[in-house]
Amino acid sequence: MLNDKRERRSAIGMWLFLVSPTILGLILADNISSADFRYMANTTTGDIAAYILYIVAGLACYIMGLALLKRRTFFYVATIVFVPAGIEIVHLILNGATTSLLFLYTCVIAEPGELWELFTTYWWVLFTAMILWTIYLILNYRYVHNDYLISRPVVRYSIAAVCLLFYIVCGRMEPVRQSNPTDIFLETAEVIRLQHTIRHSDKTLQDFRFGATYHGDNASASSDDELVVFLVGETSRYDHWQLNGYERATSPRLAERGGEIISFDSCYSVSNLTAISVPMMLSRAEPATQELFFMEKSLPEAFQEAGYRTAWIADQSFTNEQLLRISSACDASYYFEAGSKLQRSYMDTVLLPPLGHELLAAKGHKEMIVIHSLGCHFKYSARYPTTFCVFEPDLKEKDIRSIIKDLDLTSGRLIRDKVVLNEVRELFINSYDNAILYTDFFIDAVIRLLEQTGRPAVLVYVGDHGENLLDDEKNMLMHGTYYGSKYEYHVPLFVWTSSQYRQAYPNKVRAIEANRHKAFSTMYLFHSLSDLGNIRFPNWNPGHSFCTDSCQAEHPIIGLDANLKCKELPL
Repeated sequence: MLNDKRERRSAIGMWLFLVSPTILGLILADNISSADFRYMANTTTGDIAAYILYIVAGLACYIMGLALLKRRTFFYVATIVFVPAGIEIVHLILNGATTSLLFLYTCVIAEPGELWELFTTYWWVLFTAMILWTIYLILNYRYVHNDYLISRPVVRYSIAAVCLLFYIVCGRMEPVRQSNPTDIFLETAEVIRLQHTIRHSDKTLQDFRFGATYHGDNASASSDDELVVFLVGETSRYDHWQLNGYERATSPRLAERGGEIISFDSCYSVSNLTAISVPMMLSRAEPATQELFFMEKSLPEAFQEAGYRTAWIADQSFTNEQLLRISSACDASYYFEAGSKLQRSYMDTVLLPPLGHELLAAKGHKEMIVIHSLGCHFKYSARYPTTFCVFEPDLKEKDIRSIIKDLDLTSGRLIRDKVVLNEVRELFINSYDNAILYTDFFIDAVIRLLEQTGRPAVLVYVGDHGENLLDDEKNMLMHGTYYGSKYEYHVPLFVWTSSQYRQAYPNKVRAIEANRHKAFSTMYLFHSLSDLGNIRFPNWNPGHSFCTDSCQAEHPIIGLDANLKCKELPL
């Protein structure tokens, strides 16, 4: 046992450090499920039982380790959970929930530049964690003896056996699976399985064919002339576009185009994270049939089958293996990376030269182009130049740390003093709106390049997901939250068509206009973009194409939650 007073104090402090995510979860997590106790007549009793199971599970893992290992060795081995514990704490503070599968998956595949932006913004959090980690190691080295906590082997093994039996019996219950570090271990295993499936899907896809063919339905349009451009906008929410009724002039250039732009008012992303939403919208897979993503090829490959040249132009997702597979299958692929992977302060306009080059290369041949832009991804102020600082103050001129350091953390959300909260909200919204304004500039520049070709061209723009901007009483920031808000799922979708396209396919344009008020998810894009390119294949669904009179509104609209489970989206 711990007889030395300094060792006892050190061990207690280190133990509390290890279980801090569990303690924080009791205070902040609002997703600890009591569904396993629904048989209890009293809901409160079921909730209490769920929290007790959550606490026991959070402690059992460490108790088992402490029973089997000498105590100094145990505390050293336990350091393997430091990074996962940090992920859990960040998730609890930002989302008020235990770590989700998609949050961990995003951390695994995150690009260096994305992490660098977060670290440079919240560097003091990382600095504090490193200090605590150093203190932990010093205490363990200096004051903890390398002896067993319990000297009798029978007792030690009995305690370990009880903990193991607990996991065997209760391991399928949600409160156990949600406890730290169990949740991180389980989700890490799932991420590894998912990555393995992605890396080995090439063998399955090698012989796959959509059976796609080109069916130009207007004799006045040359079969070698059509141009379909799919522009995926990053972190773009519906209600911050002037085009959609926002009171600020965030999209003046597109608004000036009038009837050339048809904006849909009820499009919802299938997921609130890029890593899932973009691959899914390029696939025929749907929330209920996710396995199709690994069994079928992508939208650009369907266009290839129908005789289109395809190109991929992007300034993000350099580490997303799903998107890399799709882009590598295109006839041309352009990825823009700054000189250092840690620098992402360049703007989306860097994608214009490769787009111009590709339009020249494909002259005389029908083509489908996917543009994957960085859009309004946090850090918002890095997404636009100073000449677009229209809404001020913004993150370019004010240090976010100087504001956030004054906030308390309760209920897992950033809130407190209303004056301070409003200041933070203003800073984020102004920066975000400036990023939207620059996105408007970028999209208009893309359209100008398409106009110069003189071809029947169509551009479809959609946000991959939205963003939280301290909007309501939940006061959530950014995206990828556990439950997902309407601000994360409701995205802008609009279609631009050239005069040549409108002349060649007036029925399609008329149908797009007629369907602009119908509600559906981004799962309609596969069939709609195919239709815009006059492509048909077995099981093509006219009810899922907003270019047809047969387009049906989707109700309810089904998407994916943070654990890749089907859910009815918040509208």
